[in-house]
Amino acid sequence: MVILDLKNTTKGNVLFMKSVIKELYHGNLGFDSWTYGKDSPFVKAAQKKADNMKALMETFDDSQKELFEGYIDAQGDIEAITRYDTFVEALKFGILLMIEVFSDGDDCE
Repeated sequence: MVILDLKNTTKGNVLFMKSVIKELYHGNLGFDSWTYGKDSPFVKAAQKKADNMKALMETFDDSQKELFEGYIDAQGDIEAITRYDTFVEALKFGILLMIEVFSDGDDCE
């Protein structure tokens, strides 16, 4: 996925790009596609989580592993729903903010 597909053409201080709305619609914009450096807090936290998960799973019997994996799957679903809802609300807010900026607030009532 492309974060922003910017053209290399500049005119003044403006950098031209494809339509953000079209790119978003077609799934070409991804906001979770950033990469983190190996020493970043995110990578360190992910490694700690993986290490703890491995140690925890080694203490479970087969039925406990199955229950815990179900829990992890449900937690992943909840996180995906939450991320989507957050994105939608932020997008709506951004659109309203841009309408207000470009219309001096007259069209937002």
